[in-house]
Amino acid sequence: LCNRILGFVNAPAMMQKILPLLGNSRVDISVYEKSRDKIFSMISELGFEAIKPQGAFYIFPKSPDPDDVAFVKRAQHEKILLVPGVGFGGPGHFRISLCCSAETIENSRPGFKRLAEYYGL
Repeated sequence: LCNRILGFVNAPAMMQKILPLLGNSRVDISVYEKSRDKIFSMISELGFEAIKPQGAFYIFPKSPDPDDVAFVKRAQHEKILLVPGVGFGGPGHFRISLCCSAETIENSRPGFKRLAEYYGL
């Protein structure tokens, strides 16, 4: 399973050889922080309940529908792709990825607003 996810064979052995060569390399995480802040602010203003993540690449809000799968299906009608929390051991929640552009986030605002209105948030 791990090899399929990472996309190459014997990933752990290969990565053990590469990591020492990276030295003090750093990844610019500000793009994810900006996405996190923008999405968190947007959904909070609309009435969704969530804890602001401090290191994850996703936000895991409480679903306004106890059936998180049903909520995610309704979000699809708004052209918003979410993942039900039940798949991550968190039924009653849903997952929003932070790995999207500022434009995509802004374009999702009307759909999240309609979802909030539908569920009376």
